[in-house]
Amino acid sequence: MKVKLLFAGERQLCDQVFECSQSLRDKCFAAITKNSLATLLSFGEAIAMSKRSPEKLFVLLDMYEIMCELQTEIDTIFVGESCSQMRDSALSLTKCLAQTAQKTFSDFEKAVEKDATKNIHTDGTVHPLTSYVINYVKFLFE
Repeated sequence: MKVKLLFAGERQLCDQVFECSQSLRDKCFAAITKNSLATLLSFGEAIAMSKRSPEKLFVLLDMYEIMCELQTEIDTIFVGESCSQMRDSALSLTKCLAQTAQKTFSDFEKAVEKDATKNIHTDGTVHPLTSYVINYVKFLFE
């Protein structure tokens, strides 16, 4: 929302006010939006760097999807050399989210493999871990 509305609006204002110089437009826009974008991206970085758990995978994947969807708009809004660091920061967050999601899923796989439960249910019920894994994977594909 912030990228699509606020940053796009700031870009339009800078383009209108400083229409005489592309370089000045980009520098002013970068100066105005740098801290706001850094704050927004730091939220995503904090999530990506927090302790991994299987439940966080879904949040990571949602955030990754949003960042992928926004990448084109970020590249369009934060155009110019003055904004290159901001574009790079957004792309870096996207990559970090992907890597953290991969590691989280790998951690989940290892936890399932290491499960020490050796109980076999003789009454025909599904083992709780089996049920959990199936539900987890089903939720991933929804």
